[in-house]
This record gives sequence, C-alpha cells and structure tokens, in this order.
Amino acid sequence: MLATVQRVSEASVIINDLEFSSIKKGVLIFVCVEQHDTSQIVKEMINKIYNFKMLDGSKGITSSSLKNQNEDILIVSQFTLAAITNRGNKPSFHKAAKPEDAKLLYDEFVTEFKKVSDKVSEGKFGAFMEIMIKNSGPVTFNFSI
Repeated sequence: MLATVQRVSEASVIINDLEFSSIKKGVLIFVCVEQHDTSQIVKEMINKIYNFKMLDGSKGITSSSLKNQNEDILIVSQFTLAAITNRGNKPSFHKAAKPEDAKLLYDEFVTEFKKVSDKVSEGKFGAFMEIMIKNSGPVTFNFSI
C-alpha cells in the first residue's frame, strides 16, 4: 500500500463539474492499493499516517499528528502512485491491485479511518476527479507499507 499525504489549507473533489466533497485545514491522503495488500496492511497504514508527526503543534513544525489534532481528512484513491517509471517512456502499473480488489481495500481504508476520526471525507473510487488543492507549506509525505 502506498500513500501520499499533503497538508492542505483546503481541498475539494470535483466530479462532472460538481463538488463531490471538500475539507478545510487538514490533510489530503492519496492512497494506492497494491497487488498483495491485505486488511492488516490497511490497518498498519492508517496507524502510521494517523500517528505520524506531520502537523504543526505547540513544539513547532511537524510536532503534532492527526491523533493529537482535530483536522479534516480527505481520502482519494490514486492507482498511479504504483507507477513504475524507471524504465522506458511509459509507466507500468503492474504492481497496482486490480480495480475490484483495490475498491474493497480502499473502502476498508476509509471505513477504518472513520473509526479513528469523525472528520473524514472521500473521493469516489474509479471516477475521473478533479482535485483542487491549496497545499499548506508545501508539506508532502510519501508512505509505503
């Protein structure tokens, strides 16, 4: 499982020119399910992101986590995080899970994240989405499990 997490001042998901979901100050999580991911990996990724000190706190920059702050969370599926780009001029996505398998674990990721935070919004799996981001910092972290 791969995730790219960006701190944002605000972010929104637009589908067919309509706002599907949006958040204010918090994080945008782009998540990619890979072929061999499991429910255990989903839980490990959530635990890592939720406890990772990526937010500003009383001790300065990156001294606080989502666990310690009540910030918004927007989760968006993005299989292109699995792209293999080091050979040739075209990406390979052979490490990404098949869509039907990825959807199950993506839904589980969202459901499990909602158990630790009541401020979770999401994109729409498999849809063409426009993501409007006002990146804060910019601060971006990549995670893999």
